[in-house]
Amino acid sequence: MRKTITIAIANQKGGVGKTTTAVNLASALANVGYEVALVDCDPQAHASTFVYDREKLDATLTDVICTRWNHAQPGRPMRLPFEHIRSAVYTTSFARLDIIPSNIGMAAFDRDTAPAIDRLEEALRDVAEHYDFLILDCPPNLGLLFTAALKAAEHVIVPVAAQYLPLEGVGDLLQSLDEMIARRKLNILGALMTLFDARTSLARNAVEAVRQDATLGPRLFETMITVNTKLAEAPAYHVPIHAYQEQSAGSIRAIQQFDELALEVLNRLQLPARKKDEKRSIRMAK
Repeated sequence: MRKTITIAIANQKGGVGKTTTAVNLASALANVGYEVALVDCDPQAHASTFVYDREKLDATLTDVICTRWNHAQPGRPMRLPFEHIRSAVYTTSFARLDIIPSNIGMAAFDRDTAPAIDRLEEALRDVAEHYDFLILDCPPNLGLLFTAALKAAEHVIVPVAAQYLPLEGVGDLLQSLDEMIARRKLNILGALMTLFDARTSLARNAVEAVRQDATLGPRLFETMITVNTKLAEAPAYHVPIHAYQEQSAGSIRAIQQFDELALEVLNRLQLPARKKDEKRSIRMAK
C-alpha cells in the first residue's frame, strides 16, 4: 500500500509566501514523478485559484468539513449532510497534481464546535491512498481550522520572509507546534526563507536571525526563495511556476529554486529524488 506523506505549510503571519510555497513545492514534487494533492485549508482560497479556475468549481473542502444548514423553512433550519471528499477533488492541467479547493465559506469552520477538529484528518484518510504527498496550505491564523490542518499533518514547513522582524509571531506558532508535537507525532520538517533579496542587508540579517533561533535554525533549508515577479504572475494563468509559459531568467530561477527545495524535502524524508514511473491511480475527480 502507498505510504502517503502529509506536509502542512504553516505560518500564521500573512505575506510570507505560504501559498506560493505550497503550490510550487507541490508541483515540483509532481514534476519528479510523485502523485500529489494540494489541499487548500485557507478560506481565502488562493491556492485553489492558483491552479484551477474558480468558475469551474462545484463541491469544495467547505462542503466536506464545515457544518451547513438549509434555511428554506423559517425558524426550522435543517443540517445538511457533509459531502464526501472525493467530490471535492479536481485534476489540474499539471500532470500528477490534483487540488482539493476551498472557498470563503470555510471561514465558518472556526465557529464550529471542538469535535470538528478531527473532520479534516478523517476526510483526508479517504483519499490518501491515491497520493504520495498531501500538501496542506494552512490559513494565516491560529484558529480551529489551522489546528485541524496541523492535526492532519505528519510534517510542517514554516515559510519565513527575509524581511524586518522575520520571527515576529513565530513564537506563537512554535508554541502551537510544540503542543501538537507533544500530543502526537508532528515533525518540523524545515524552515524556508522566502522573499529573499541578497542585495539588501535587511534580508541577510533576517536569515541570520532565523539561523540563531534554537528551534528553526537547525532546520533551515539551504534553498531560499528569492523575490521574483514571475512567481506573482503565474497565478493569473492558474498554473504553478513549472507550467508558466513565459520563459525568462526569472521563471527559470524560480523553477530551479523550487526543484532544489523539493530535493531537500525528499532527502530529509529519505525518498528518491525521482520516483520511478508506475501505473497511475484511477482518478476520482471531475
